[in-house]
Amino acid sequence: MFHAPHRVTQYHSVAIYLYEPSDGGLDRVAILLANHLWKSGLDVELWMTRTDGPAADMIDPGLTVRCLPAPPFNRRLSMIAQFPALAAMVRRRRPDILYSAGNQSNMLCALAAMGTATRAVGRISNPIVRPNQRGLSAWIRRTRFRAIARASAMTIVMGEADRLTLARAGPLAGRRVTLLPRPTVTPLLERLRQDREPRQKGAPWRLLMVGRLTEQKDQATALHALARLKHVDWRLDIVGQGPLRRDLAALCEQLDIAGRVEFHGFIGDPARLGTLMAGADLLLQPSRWEGLVATLIEALGCGTGVVATDSTPNIHSVLAAAGQHAPVPVGDAAAFADAILWALAHPVSPARLGEAVREHGAERALDAYLRAFARLVPPNGPQWNGITQNGLTR
Repeated sequence: MFHAPHRVTQYHSVAIYLYEPSDGGLDRVAILLANHLWKSGLDVELWMTRTDGPAADMIDPGLTVRCLPAPPFNRRLSMIAQFPALAAMVRRRRPDILYSAGNQSNMLCALAAMGTATRAVGRISNPIVRPNQRGLSAWIRRTRFRAIARASAMTIVMGEADRLTLARAGPLAGRRVTLLPRPTVTPLLERLRQDREPRQKGAPWRLLMVGRLTEQKDQATALHALARLKHVDWRLDIVGQGPLRRDLAALCEQLDIAGRVEFHGFIGDPARLGTLMAGADLLLQPSRWEGLVATLIEALGCGTGVVATDSTPNIHSVLAAAGQHAPVPVGDAAAFADAILWALAHPVSPARLGEAVREHGAERALDAYLRAFARLVPPNGPQWNGITQNGLTR
């Protein structure tokens, strides 16, 4: 358990609900946000089911972390069963804002805050409608997301397509649907971009994949694509852990590319991961669905090119601004292989890659969250310690 130092004010303005400090992008964003708000002078608490996990070391030791009891079910069922404890915590602690880290907990937080003065803020961390999803299932998913946005005081989205879907006029029009950048490009990544060495002529092409080894991330499509490029001198590093580890290793053997592929497992050290990413020529992002891909932004932020599938409309403008190949169809190994060849033949300067994701610089993006939260609190509510309705007074 973490212990917070004495704060000048005893009013806890923001509670951030995060199931656990796992290795996903939404977990890192929630912890970065908690740290930033606390350092900016707000009273912040992290409410979690478990306090141990790969990202636990990221939590500022000054933050208050409170544990919410939950039965030992899978994550989704545990969250549902946790509702009475979360609702009771809201009424006992009375935060100004209850922030939900991602899709699975958005409805939980909205319902827990209902009937109180606490404002529930949800964050869309995955696409509202997944690629190739049609008909009734797509309608149900859109309707569910819009209903949650209607029940929340604010919903944060990472792309214009999501904002338009949730804000569309009608009985389920979302309240305060706010497009905010993702706090992803850290000062470390910016330094790594500035310090990049020119690629050595004749050296193997260094390729990288980062993400959990799951169906969603679809590393198998990228491996099939690379098997088509045996005439190219490439090496692939795979960072991540997950249930498909053995299957992917076996696939490498079947495709006769195992000698070119190295599995690193999960890397929690940002400096080590950043160095590996900055040393790559290309990041491969073959996901089946995404919200706004953190690793894609990180790669561009440190000057590494990207080849990606059309897993979300939110990446289209980013890739275009960075001069990268357009997203290819999900699951199309042949198209993915062609895009890799194109990217290797058309390198883009690190400066342009970094400029394309400038708005996702961590401090800049986190300050945007801070201003959005300040606008949500009513004028007669608790003071935000120097934060005004118009921005920061730091």
